[in-house]
Amino acid sequence: MLLSALQVPAVSGDSPESTVKAFLRAAYTHDAAQFNSLVYPRAAAGVLLSTELVPKERIQTIESEANSLRLRQLQPFRQLGKLVASPPSGVYPDGTTTRYMAPFEGDVSVISVVKKEGRWLVDVRWWLKIREMSLRDEKSKPEEKELVIKKFLLNLLRMNRRAVGESLVPGSNLETVFEGAPGVPEPSDVLPSLVIEMPLIEAEPDEVYPLLSGALVRKGASDDESIMVGLFGPSEMVFHLRRIKAEWRIVPQPYFRILNR
Repeated sequence: MLLSALQVPAVSGDSPESTVKAFLRAAYTHDAAQFNSLVYPRAAAGVLLSTELVPKERIQTIESEANSLRLRQLQPFRQLGKLVASPPSGVYPDGTTTRYMAPFEGDVSVISVVKKEGRWLVDVRWWLKIREMSLRDEKSKPEEKELVIKKFLLNLLRMNRRAVGESLVPGSNLETVFEGAPGVPEPSDVLPSLVIEMPLIEAEPDEVYPLLSGALVRKGASDDESIMVGLFGPSEMVFHLRRIKAEWRIVPQPYFRILNR
């Protein structure tokens, strides 16, 4: 569903950076109570946390690193898909989202944050998807919409125009998805690997995301329309899908703007 004017909910607040640091402390010290208080959605998030006891000396090291952590903001503050200017009060409205890159304990994590009921929470839906993907066996197939998107992107990287066209909604302009495409396919397997590993979640009905065209989209009431949101490395990729004659097709966007980064 394409959107135009959107209402903005009431303002509330605290610090997204402090939430990210507290979340990392809880995750690495295996503090279940703190972890569960900082994540969205709470249901099922506990599967991400180890129950192994962490020595006191190790906890002190983790806390020290968390306190000195420097976060890199990957996504500007957005609400209902639109950029949110820094409010004079410093308090962002409910529904505001942002995303950080956090180098911590030798790993680099992409951490999504959302404002809910006056508090910043870490949105772990993409992490839950990564876990789900890791548990698939050889006989398990990805969900249909995920499979359609990944096949489309792999064919796009291969510059297979016929196969790409078959993935788009009828009547699409093929040149839209090939805008900015390189002259020849990328010779390495880095980008295809990122496509295969990309976690994709389906947007909730109250969520709004910006497409690369600048249009804002929200999942409609119809079961024949979907908004899927992936993390391609550190970059957000939004896909607007429509079901045409029992097959999911993609609304074209200039995805090479992300694939070329």
